[in-house]
Amino acid sequence: MKEIYRAKKVFDGVSHAAKLYPNAYIIMIIIGTLKGNGAGFTRLVERLIRGAWTPTAMETMQPSFYTKASLVASVIFVLDKKTDIISAPHALVYFGIVIFFVYFKLSSILLGIHDPFVPFENLFC
Repeated sequence: MKEIYRAKKVFDGVSHAAKLYPNAYIIMIIIGTLKGNGAGFTRLVERLIRGAWTPTAMETMQPSFYTKASLVASVIFVLDKKTDIISAPHALVYFGIVIFFVYFKLSSILLGIHDPFVPFENLFC
C-alpha cells in the first residue's frame, strides 16, 4: 500500500509543479522526487537541527533506492505529461510505475535486493 501511495505522491508532485511552472521540466522532476521521498530529505534537516549531521548521511550525496526510484518515476511522468516520447495511455504508464515500486519493494523483502540500480551505477559511475 505504501508503494502505491508513493507513486501517487510522485505524480501529484509532478502535476502540481506542471501547473505552477509549465515549461520547467527540472523543477517538475525535483518536486516529484521530493514528494515521493520526502522523509529522506526531511531527515537531513532534522539531523542538521539536532546537530547529529554527518556528510555520509546526506540524501543528495548517497541517495537511497527510494530517492532514485522517485527520480526515475518523476522523469517518466514528465515525459508522459509534457512530451510525445511515451505514446502509451496515462493509465498504463501510472500502472507501470506502481508495478515498478511494488516489485522492487517485494524483491527487497523476499530476495534481499536492496538497490537494483547498483549494476547500472557500476557501469556508468
